[in-house]
Amino acid sequence: MCQSLVFRTMKFLIEFNPPIDMKNDMEKSPDLQKKVGEAIERMKPLAAWFTLRYGFFVVDVNSYDELTRKLAPLFHLFKSDPKISPAFGIDEFPKLVAALGEEAKKYGY
Repeated sequence: MCQSLVFRTMKFLIEFNPPIDMKNDMEKSPDLQKKVGEAIERMKPLAAWFTLRYGFFVVDVNSYDELTRKLAPLFHLFKSDPKISPAFGIDEFPKLVAALGEEAKKYGY
């Protein structure tokens, strides 16, 4: 019997690097700029950072399909292959360290 997966709200760091031609097109096209702005608004990032080459978003996700919807603009508008990593808030850090310590004890560390 297969148990259903339980997904609690998690934060993810999404890194992307659009190709140069997409970046050039975005600088020249007000329509594309508008679409990108609307896509970012739909993603509702907790934080975002952009350089000339890269972009980063931190997003809250409640389900796998929500993560897929938040990644879609990066595939379709930015034409990039995003890298996704779990993230956590600084307030969660002590609990994370404690859990890692408990797990390490199980393996003799």
